[in-house]
Amino acid sequence: MRYVISMISCLLAASPALAEGLSGDWGGARDTLENNGVTLEIDYIGEAVRNFDPGLITAKKTTVYHDNLDLALTLDSEQAGMWPGTTVFVHGLRNHGGDPTGNIIGDLQTASNIEAPDQFIVHEAWIEQAFMDGSFSVLAGLHDMNSEFYVSEYASLMINSSFGIGPDVSANVPVSLFPQAGLGARLHWSPVEGLNVNAAVYDGDPATRGFKAGEGEFYVVETNFSEGGQNSIKAGYWLHSANPTFGGVTFSRNYGYYGIIERELTPFEQGGIGMFLQYGHAPSDRNTVFNYVGGGFHIQGMIPGRADDEFGIAMARATIHTAPNAINVTESTLEMTYRALLWSGITVQPDMQWISNPGGTLGAPSIRVGLLRFEVDL
Repeated sequence: MRYVISMISCLLAASPALAEGLSGDWGGARDTLENNGVTLEIDYIGEAVRNFDPGLITAKKTTVYHDNLDLALTLDSEQAGMWPGTTVFVHGLRNHGGDPTGNIIGDLQTASNIEAPDQFIVHEAWIEQAFMDGSFSVLAGLHDMNSEFYVSEYASLMINSSFGIGPDVSANVPVSLFPQAGLGARLHWSPVEGLNVNAAVYDGDPATRGFKAGEGEFYVVETNFSEGGQNSIKAGYWLHSANPTFGGVTFSRNYGYYGIIERELTPFEQGGIGMFLQYGHAPSDRNTVFNYVGGGFHIQGMIPGRADDEFGIAMARATIHTAPNAINVTESTLEMTYRALLWSGITVQPDMQWISNPGGTLGAPSIRVGLLRFEVDL
């Protein structure tokens, strides 16, 4: 706790942001591009990660640094003076630096959601066509499944990967998400206000970036009931058509289901409190992670005069076994974080995580992990 408090105390005197993005409007060029349907986004995230309790991976307290650079271009065809209803999106991704999980932590749920191998790739490249005033749309190309499925807006403040997508999916099957999306096609339908249905199919192994025999396909469907704001209930089902082998037994396909509840407890117009709950399940006879439960609180403007700052506290709990008859082990992570908006397009986010049974190793020492993240939005 004292590590988080000490990091937060260094941030509170900083001035809040005065504009969107560090580089402003690029001398008017940004506004000109946006008026013609082109949006450019450049975002850099750097992060230092330290294990305060060595033992599982290394005998030393060690700090590693890694980073993430996003380059994104969006084209709105109608605003560009072309045909209506089409959006083109290209997202370049560059990662490099240390490997916190492999070098100093050893957890299964992955403490940092920007952890990735060194790479410079086109992460996404897709085109979407909307119909019926936007209530129905079709998307195809390289697409990050987690940009639309199994997403909690309140949980997005947290840094641990499980709050982005449950390990009941990401730890069990190849799936199109960060750090490398694969080919896919997605349908979106909003039959009435407050109800959205998304369905998609993706390459069964996004690393190959092509539908190939033996890899299978990943199918997912999600229904979202929304009451406005972030008050929503989401329910999803996924299926991977490849035949998994687990514990020496080969099964016909893999599948699972998940749900998310988000509630706005107090209004966010002048600061507020939101909560989220996540649940995911996959068959225990063919999956390493067969149960996942997560939940927490997202608080905005908790400190007077800093209405844009965000505080979060959450717990992620994955039930793990290495074989069908193996002893079940629960890896649990408690995370506490504070995201401070310092200036135009600059944020700093100290974060602490307490991880028990890291890696699903029964009796392994608990590990305290400290992260200090900064983000520059150009």
